[in-house]
Amino acid sequence: MTLFQRYVYRQALWPFLGALAALGGLALLTQSLSNLDLLAEQRDTALRFVWITMLAMPQVIALLIPVAVFIACAMAFNRLNSDSELIIGAAAGMSRRQRLSPFLRLAVYALLLNLVINLFVQPASFRQMREQVFEIRTDIASSLMRPGEFVAMGDRVSFYAREIGEDRVLRGVFIEDGRGTSATAYAARRAVIARSDRGPVMLLEDGVLSQLDETGTLASLTFDRYEFDLGAFIDTSAAFFFKESDRFLPELLNPTAADKARARRPADLAAEGHYRLAAPLYSLAFALIAAAAFLAVEHRRTGYMRFIIIAGASALLLRLIGFAAQAGASNNSDLNALQYAVPLAGAAAALWLIARPGRQARHRRRRRLWERPA
Repeated sequence: MTLFQRYVYRQALWPFLGALAALGGLALLTQSLSNLDLLAEQRDTALRFVWITMLAMPQVIALLIPVAVFIACAMAFNRLNSDSELIIGAAAGMSRRQRLSPFLRLAVYALLLNLVINLFVQPASFRQMREQVFEIRTDIASSLMRPGEFVAMGDRVSFYAREIGEDRVLRGVFIEDGRGTSATAYAARRAVIARSDRGPVMLLEDGVLSQLDETGTLASLTFDRYEFDLGAFIDTSAAFFFKESDRFLPELLNPTAADKARARRPADLAAEGHYRLAAPLYSLAFALIAAAAFLAVEHRRTGYMRFIIIAGASALLLRLIGFAAQAGASNNSDLNALQYAVPLAGAAAALWLIARPGRQARHRRRRRLWERPA
């Protein structure tokens, strides 16, 4: 890059970082408000609440990067045109491509950053977030149990724990289970909550099982270890499994039979994988659309606000069409090519508009030559 191009690149870089920080802060506030139920309902620690909110941010940042590119390019072009710096560069012999190069460089860097987030950072953070949320929602010891109090879980089941240790170990546990045809009571000296193949269970240790059958006969049985199933008291929507957004690219484009069976639709996996690859292209398209608002028209002393608004609306429409293409690909895998075609078409249209003034200028020069008297 020339000295002037490095200067122009810095004029676009700082607005990009500022816009990304501002939009990211607003998204962080939105994410924190949506996760307040974990802090209120589950009574979990504020530190874990903040950690879960941060883990949800990579996907949001990936969505905001093209928007930040558009804002940065529009701000930089507007300032450089207001100060006539791009006009001076053109008068010094810089071509339109040379003046556009710093903005394309920023768009390519943003594209690569977006690609890294989509392929590596987002699935890794979402897997960690999924595990954290599952642990919170299935942690009955912290969310439902209260030391020294009977807690009703359902209509006919009550739990009691004399003490809950810092290591989530329950001591002095009593369970009354009135489900079924006979009433059952469990008393254990110690209990812990663990996962099993069929879901969360409470492992009762060193206890007594008492059961009153239909005839009114009381039977007791001592045990060293007993598993009490907690699946009926856990929200089934909190079942632990990785969703499409949690999977890495090879798992999406080459899924196993189990992955296909767990997905809502098999086409969802391919649609998510191609979205991860196609979404970064919007950074390039948005940069060119912002550039077209200034380079596709003649220089105007009255400003470019009308063209910036048109460019912003065009970028928004392009992104909405992209979301529609992704939704369509979830039903029909043959439509995945549209996820790439939409941003590339937007970039190509913007390039065509940018190149038009040059052709028009050449036509005007040729017309003047034809009309010049011999």
